[in-house]
Amino acid sequence: MALPTAWDVNDTSFPNVYLNDGLEVNYIDYSGNHDAVIRTDNPIPSQCKLFYFEIDVIYNENNKTIAIGFCSESAELNKMPGCEKNSWGYHSDDGNFFERSKIDMPYGPTFTTGDTIGCCLNFRNNTAFYTKNGVNLGIAFRDLKDNLYPCIGIKSGASIKANFGYEFKYAAMTVDDTDVLIKDRWFYFVMGEYKKALEDLTKLLEIDPNNAFALRYRGETYLLLNEYEKSYADVKRLLSTGNYEDVEKVAKEL
Repeated sequence: MALPTAWDVNDTSFPNVYLNDGLEVNYIDYSGNHDAVIRTDNPIPSQCKLFYFEIDVIYNENNKTIAIGFCSESAELNKMPGCEKNSWGYHSDDGNFFERSKIDMPYGPTFTTGDTIGCCLNFRNNTAFYTKNGVNLGIAFRDLKDNLYPCIGIKSGASIKANFGYEFKYAAMTVDDTDVLIKDRWFYFVMGEYKKALEDLTKLLEIDPNNAFALRYRGETYLLLNEYEKSYADVKRLLSTGNYEDVEKVAKEL
C-alpha cells in the first residue's frame, strides 16, 4: 500500500521550489507575486484509518503566510491550500482554516519559525484536526473524502520540513499520556507506527487489564495488521467488560 512519503517535485505550482531529501521545501520568488504550493507523491489510501504528518517551520521571513493542509488530485495548485476548490488549509498568518475557497473561519493560533504543526486526518469519523507543538487544537473539518494528498503552501522566503512517519516529535503515546488521551478522545494511529502503538497499549493493559480505551484501539491496530485472531480476542474482552458506552457499535467497527 503506497503512502505519502515525500513532496512531489513534479507536482508544484512554481518552478523555484527547492527540495532537500524530498521533505524540506525552500522557496524564493524575487518578484514576490507567486505562492508555491506542492503536494505529496501519493494520496492517503482509503485503508488507512488515520494518517498524521508534521511540518516543522524552519524559517519564515517576515512571518508571511504558510498554509498546511490537504487536497484532492483535481485541485489546482495556483493558490494557498483552502483557497482553491478541493483543498483545505490552516494558515499561519491569522490562524484561520480555509475550506475549498468558500469558507474562511477562525480556528487556532498563528504559527511561525520554530513551531511544529501536526495534521491528523481521521477517516474513521471523517474529521481532521491540527496540533501546534503537541497541543490539540480541536476539529478543523468534518466530512473528509478518500484519496486526499497532504499539501503545503508557502510564500517567498520560507522554509519548512515535513515528517510523514519517522519519529514524530509529538505523536508518540506513552503510558504517562494515557489519561489525557482518554479524556480528549484522540489517538494517533500512523502507518509505520503501529508496532509502537501496540507496545504502548499492551503496557497500559498490563497495568489496567480492562481499560476499554486500550482494548478498543489495540483491537483495531491488530485488525489493521491483519492479525484477526488477536483483534477478535480484544473485541471479545472489550465486550465482556461492559465499560464502553456503546460496545455493539465498537464491535461492528472492528
